[in-house]
Amino acid sequence: MILIDDKNFYPTPEPLIYKMISDINFDMDLTILEPSAGTGNIAEAIRRKLSSRKEEDIDCIEIEETLRLILKGKNFRVVHDDFLTFNTRKQYDLIIMNPPFDTGDKHLLKALQMQEQGGKIVCLLNAETLRNCFSNTRKELATKLKDYNASIEFIQNAFIDAERKTYVEVALIKIDIPKEELVSKFFTEMEKAHNYSEVELPSSGDSELMNTDLTSFFQSIVNQYRIEVDAGIRLIKEYAAMQPYLLKELSKGENPYASHILELSVSNIKYSKGIINDFCRKVRLKYWNAVMDNSKFNSKLTTNVRSEFYNKIDKLQDYEFSVFNIFELFAEMRKSIKAGIEDTIIKLFDEMSSKYSYFDETSNNVHYYNGWKTNKSWKINKKVILPFYGKSEYHRCGFDIYRAKEKIRDLVKTLDYLDNGVTSDDIYSPDYKIEFSLKNNVTKNIEVKHLEVTFYKKGTLHIKFTNDTLLEKFNLFCGLNKKMLPPNYGRKHYKDMPEDEQAVVREFSGTVENYESIVSNQQYYLTNKTHLALY
Repeated sequence: MILIDDKNFYPTPEPLIYKMISDINFDMDLTILEPSAGTGNIAEAIRRKLSSRKEEDIDCIEIEETLRLILKGKNFRVVHDDFLTFNTRKQYDLIIMNPPFDTGDKHLLKALQMQEQGGKIVCLLNAETLRNCFSNTRKELATKLKDYNASIEFIQNAFIDAERKTYVEVALIKIDIPKEELVSKFFTEMEKAHNYSEVELPSSGDSELMNTDLTSFFQSIVNQYRIEVDAGIRLIKEYAAMQPYLLKELSKGENPYASHILELSVSNIKYSKGIINDFCRKVRLKYWNAVMDNSKFNSKLTTNVRSEFYNKIDKLQDYEFSVFNIFELFAEMRKSIKAGIEDTIIKLFDEMSSKYSYFDETSNNVHYYNGWKTNKSWKINKKVILPFYGKSEYHRCGFDIYRAKEKIRDLVKTLDYLDNGVTSDDIYSPDYKIEFSLKNNVTKNIEVKHLEVTFYKKGTLHIKFTNDTLLEKFNLFCGLNKKMLPPNYGRKHYKDMPEDEQAVVREFSGTVENYESIVSNQQYYLTNKTHLALY
């Protein structure tokens, strides 16, 4: 037994220690403080719990000099003498304590002050401290324990078999204060500074692009970008001003190559003269990527157009992220979409007709007719078959489901383009419908917008067009662009056409009545304007 002439020295008995630490997860990396550590009974129990799994980070405080020597002899880190005067910037995950009974209220208030930004406290107190709140200190403690929803367990005779016996009743208090959510002062100040209603309208005369709601939406994104950039720049400047005080050595900064304790970097590039511009470029790139990844915009892009713009994304970091430049980008995208989709239409037409002509099953994909000044003319039938051989998880067979889905996706987008917005949008995307169906072992007659698709294990995709009018427009568009139809096809009445053109009408449209329905609805069949909005 260690004899210490101190009425407050009551070493914590082992059963009580394990009750104190029963709820602590020692598998985590913990920083731990034991104030009033005594001979280190609690610290030793924690050390045994940690074993060799974790590197211990335990600080001890003890006011009695003899006990400090004992703690040091046990290789504990003694960081101060009097807990009530302890001042540190270190943050502790856990403060575990058996403070002096007569000043326990002050010690626990001190621990609460240290952990107010988040952390755990486990404390043994004389029960009388809580049962008899005669002093202002005890009243303050009672209020705080209630505010923090502390767990309090009163224990009789906890020290009856201890190293120093006492029959006093104790209170085991456990408090878990949530970590304070960090809020950037710089960011908050920048938000206030940017709290304005500036609307930066584009100079473009495109009325669709001048949509007020869209402009407001873009302006809010731009404001968020500016707040982030301004806050970051202020942080960089603050770091630059602090650099002389962050050196690894105490010096007056005569050594220009002196390294720093705290380093600031942008994407792993350390602080340098041009770091602000590097930072701005990286933030711009993040926001440009966010816009490009937004489904409101990229869902309308065919595979070739999407690749074209993703290849340009790195260049965008050199352009200011502003409403004007966003509209400039999407004006360019609209042009590319029109050209890209029309190019895709022809490629799809060729793919469904001539590309796989060697494959027997595709022979029924097309209907041949005598075209204008050529007898090598054709149109796509209502049902077509495409081969998609390749490695895939689809039924563990040789079907390339990824390429097939990409083809269906492009076909739906091109048909949307040709449809001029007549057919309302489907709630679910083609990808979603296909994936949902295949997961449920449905492989036949899967309905997607404008189509029904069927997958066969042997590696073929069967496509059925469900909109006859739209299929007619698809064939009409390709026939005109491939010059297999007369240039004025659909623009002249049948009776006003020469005989050779009338022959093409009969071959292509089947009947004069079918052809005249195209003439009477030229606005639908012959309009090449895109109604594919980018928002």
